[in-house]
Amino acid sequence: MKISFTGSVNEETVRAFINEIKNLTEKFPNSTELTIYVSSPGGNVDIAVELFNFLKLLDCKIRTVNISCVNSAAIIIFAAGDERIALPCSSFYVHAITKNLNGNFTAADLLREAKEMSANTDKVATILAHTSNKNKSYWKRLMSKGCLLTSQKAKELGLVNDISEYR
Repeated sequence: MKISFTGSVNEETVRAFINEIKNLTEKFPNSTELTIYVSSPGGNVDIAVELFNFLKLLDCKIRTVNISCVNSAAIIIFAAGDERIALPCSSFYVHAITKNLNGNFTAADLLREAKEMSANTDKVATILAHTSNKNKSYWKRLMSKGCLLTSQKAKELGLVNDISEYR
């Protein structure tokens, strides 16, 4: 089975993607592999973690392929692959967790938001540490300064298993 995840990581796109996968698994119940082509600017970390967990619960081998850019929260989706492939000119962007806040907030509100951002940073760093050959503190440092990774650098870090040449 093959499917693409493109666009922003938000509740609408992830729910639609999960439904597509459910339909595929019903249509092809004996399939043992799912290839997901990923190209995304990122988006909501909590929703990306939900999709990561959904993919990890599937009863098949997952292959993720970066076909362009996998940025921000989309890296969590890419990391769900048992086999993770990048194309030679694809890239990854990791950065600190951010949050848009509108309105007036008390100090307690801001502290709660800061704790949530810290917890999300820890989630992402944990997922990347389990996926790569670098530890959680390495990923937290990389996220704090923001970093664009080439496919080759992502392979050196263990985020990518293989760089696929064009046919």
